Amino acid sequence: MTSFFGDVWFQNSDDVVGGGAAPAGGQGFTMSGDEMRALLKKCQDQRDFIREQFRAARKLSQVVPPGDEPASKHAVNGPNGVNETGRFYEGHLRFQDKYYTELILRLEKALGLTEESDRQAADATKKSGTID
Repeated sequence: MTSFFGDVWFQNSDDVVGGGAAPAGGQGFTMSGDEMRALLKKCQDQRDFIREQFRAARKLSQVVPPGDEPASKHAVNGPNGVNETGRFYEGHLRFQDKYYTELILRLEKALGLTEESDRQAADATKKSGTID
């Protein structure tokens, strides 16, 4: 998957002594842990809303012409018709979902949430005896 953010980074200023220097290369954001957690919550809520819209939008690409005549068929299935517009909207929502998913992952990584959950999963797996 192509990254939406390239080499843009996020840094938790709570983790760095003296306010924190920016990582080498690229551009990014430094914010407090509280600001990051608030942004993370907003992003998660927005992604959930987009996913709800996507489920509802499926109906827009599955419209059946109201009549069995050329004008109705063209309005629904023709170029720029209802179904084509619905598919475009679904694609746009997919794009937004991928954008928010990447942003959420980067914020979680900056907050140390991703690594911590990975570490907890590895510890649990070790305790169950499936990893040496």
